[in-house]
Amino acid sequence: MRGNQADIAVTAAVAALACAAAAAGAPVAVTIVLGLALLAMPGYLLAQLLLGPGTAGLERTLAAVGLALIVPIVGGLVLYAAGVPLHRASWLAVLAGVTLAADLALWLRRRTGWSAPFRWPRARRRLPPRHVAMFGAAMVIAACGVVVARVGAAIQPGPHFTQLWLSSQGVGAGAIKIGVTNDQGSTVDYRLVVLRSGDASTTRNLTIANGATWQVTVPFNEKSGNLTANLYRLPNLSTPYRQVDTNGDKASGL
Repeated sequence: MRGNQADIAVTAAVAALACAAAAAGAPVAVTIVLGLALLAMPGYLLAQLLLGPGTAGLERTLAAVGLALIVPIVGGLVLYAAGVPLHRASWLAVLAGVTLAADLALWLRRRTGWSAPFRWPRARRRLPPRHVAMFGAAMVIAACGVVVARVGAAIQPGPHFTQLWLSSQGVGAGAIKIGVTNDQGSTVDYRLVVLRSGDASTTRNLTIANGATWQVTVPFNEKSGNLTANLYRLPNLSTPYRQVDTNGDKASGL
């Protein structure tokens, strides 16, 4: 293989290894390294295709970084428009597909002589001030983007809910488990009322921290009738906040 095709071989190998690692369930550390490399490959290859050989090293680097960020953005929009779930396999297909397509295009251009072998221009001892300013501005913008994204993700409110459930798993015959999980974002006071064939048999006041689960095992025999669990969110005792029963019926709540 000619020397000017070595970068094509490396980028194609990275794409193939990333796909193989994902299919084989490789360790997280391996998939992270290959994923970061695969994220950078399309930007490098597209810069080779779009920029002339006389482009300075700094401009080429900035263009490659920008193109590397544009590919997943455009790819994500295309996947969303096509109704494809944005899962790991989808992102892998986008990045690996663009990498291999760019590899093929660059290989054909070099084979036909339309693209000369790439060589980095000799670095100057001192960078021009405008180059330093452009690079510094790009770094500041990138850092601000990362900070804004992290802060936005941290303050983004998530869906809050309370889960009330009945389960016979993990308990012996003649018993059933009642559980309450609080994901409301704060500690909540509840009242649990258990009814057997319509008559109240157990009443408990619960204080459950956010993210915690409370559960209890109670006697139950299907021959003795239906068991219903009503959960109230205090101080409202007029309408059950959650309701489940052994017949599988559930009442909606907010």
